[in-house]
Amino acid sequence: MALPDDLPTVTLTGTYTHPDGSPMKGSVSVTPTPGKVVAADSGLTIQGRAKAKFDGNGQVTLTVLATDAPGINPENFTYEVKIAFPDATGDTFFVELPAAAPNVQLPAITPASPADGDYVVITGPEGPEGPAGPAGADGAPGEPGPPGADGSNADAEQYTDDALAAEITRANSAYDPAGSATAARTAAINTAAGDAATKANNAQAAAISAASSDATTKAGNAQAAAVSAAAASAASLYLPKALMTVDAFMAQPGTKVFGHRGAGMVAPEHTEAAYDYAIAHGIQAMELSVNVDSEGELWCLHDLTLDRTTYNTGALNTYPSTGIAQRILTNGRVMLGQGWTDQPMVPLRRMLDKYLGKVVLFLEPKGNDAVVPLQNLLATSYPHAAASVIWKAHVGTSFVWPKNNGFRTWCYVDDGSSDAVLDGKDSLVDYWGVSTSMSSARRQQIVARGKPVFSWPVYRRSQRATLEADGIVGLMSSDPVYVRGTTAQATASRWDQQVKESGGTPQTDYNVDAALKFSDADGWVSINRARGTYGLGRYCPIVPGAGGYRIQIEMKYDQINTGDLNVHGGLYFGKASDDPYEFNTINPSAGYHLILRHNGVLRLYRHVTTQTGGIQLGAGDILTDAPVAGQSMTIQIDVTPTTIEARRLGNPIWTTGPIADASYRGGYFGLSNGSISDTAARPHWRNLIITQL
Repeated sequence: MALPDDLPTVTLTGTYTHPDGSPMKGSVSVTPTPGKVVAADSGLTIQGRAKAKFDGNGQVTLTVLATDAPGINPENFTYEVKIAFPDATGDTFFVELPAAAPNVQLPAITPASPADGDYVVITGPEGPEGPAGPAGADGAPGEPGPPGADGSNADAEQYTDDALAAEITRANSAYDPAGSATAARTAAINTAAGDAATKANNAQAAAISAASSDATTKAGNAQAAAVSAAAASAASLYLPKALMTVDAFMAQPGTKVFGHRGAGMVAPEHTEAAYDYAIAHGIQAMELSVNVDSEGELWCLHDLTLDRTTYNTGALNTYPSTGIAQRILTNGRVMLGQGWTDQPMVPLRRMLDKYLGKVVLFLEPKGNDAVVPLQNLLATSYPHAAASVIWKAHVGTSFVWPKNNGFRTWCYVDDGSSDAVLDGKDSLVDYWGVSTSMSSARRQQIVARGKPVFSWPVYRRSQRATLEADGIVGLMSSDPVYVRGTTAQATASRWDQQVKESGGTPQTDYNVDAALKFSDADGWVSINRARGTYGLGRYCPIVPGAGGYRIQIEMKYDQINTGDLNVHGGLYFGKASDDPYEFNTINPSAGYHLILRHNGVLRLYRHVTTQTGGIQLGAGDILTDAPVAGQSMTIQIDVTPTTIEARRLGNPIWTTGPIADASYRGGYFGLSNGSISDTAARPHWRNLIITQL
């Protein structure tokens, strides 16, 4: 696969032959010296080596990423280049390959080795004498010499001696082989010395260039390290001290409860309102999911798109910062009640400035393009963040940067993640994450690895009990105040506010159809789902008086199902757990349910965990007046230590009377659409009151 078109590259070429011109065999490899570089804009991680072999002509071509490519981290890195031969000594050197030189000859950047030793040029024997050339023209006559002495025999002998000496000297110079070799050797030494000096100068220049480049890189790294150290030192002196560190939080006794998406099942998820709700109620750790817009600003958002949580559509990274700040509103009231005011999205910096150091923050970049901006933001603006931030990420992502920068890490795994996958991450992980859908046996295996384990998503106290039994020590909950608690928060409803309450447990979380529906300001609520139910954990567990407790609530049908008057809705109660309930289904825990049919028949049932159908209690049907569409009816249920009684107010005979049954006395109850599949005929409720008897 080629590099993206927007990243500049450099192509290396070269030709290598033996001294006789035959092509050599070998290879060229190029490796980034940091070990790994990251192209944030392209979402690439580049590491390892690039390698090319010589072709049949001894030629090689290799194209690699330019070392000064924009958006690359670290900037201006270097390559280690290795040229290897099976039958010759190779070369290894370091070099920058800037984009300004897109084509580079390998021999031009390969440092040369200086020559060693003296060079001796050996001449061959002297060739035969050539033919005589034509006689030259006579020269001009010379100046007359001084007058000579009178000739004598002595003069003649001296002349002969001088001529003989000159001829001997000439002959020695012309014909003595030793003399010729010495002259040639001297000339060869001079030539070799000149060549060696040239090569030495070239090698020195190449070495100086490589050393300069290496020194520049090391100086840059040293400067960055110094800046980081100075920032950390300054942070320790001037930045706010962490009031709640990760270590201090984890050292607290008992199960830890974290705000999931702030408190996303009570307030619009990942908004300032959701974070404020959790922290105002004493939650000491919360999750911030992070994504990035088109200008590089980070926002608190779980999804890559705006489709699910706002009135807008499309990817966040296509929107400008100003547009998000001024125009994007979350749609939390669709699921949490129209009493909510639409909330703006919140920039990450605002939450860091507001809560960093005061509570533990789980930070998770959800999109690949958010990773590097988040790293840069923490490194440059919040160098003290590691004390109170846990880096949260999926098992399939990298944990090298957070661990190298002192962060604790939470690695959440898939239900099917193997031990081998976990082993590969173990050295970089401080805490493991398991889902509530994972089998209990597998959760216990991961706990047995010896590191603290957190679970998500936790909506119910019954889930908490199961997870604690498996050894889980941290719970990521979108209703953290309810999950953390053990007591009822109220005894009378305020559904006229038209906002979801803490402790509301629908059959399916983060589901609009399963959510509680609020009527317009008159206090009525309903469940717009066939056979739907809704737990009322805010009022649970009910605390009885000495004589027990009473549940009283108004109920109506806005539409009567004239085609089948036996359909019914009502209440379920007496359960020891807040696990989901559904009529005519095997449920995980036992209890009771009351039904009021469209024909006015009132019945009371016990439901058990071994059969789908309920067990009717009392002497038989209680015949009350048939409901009138839109007309309110008041239902009462009295639970004493030994009896249960259900009645519809308005006529003294509309009662089951006290029924002797003490099977179940759990304090959890909720609303039920019973057998109704046509949601137009579903029941509505209001004015819930719990009283002690």
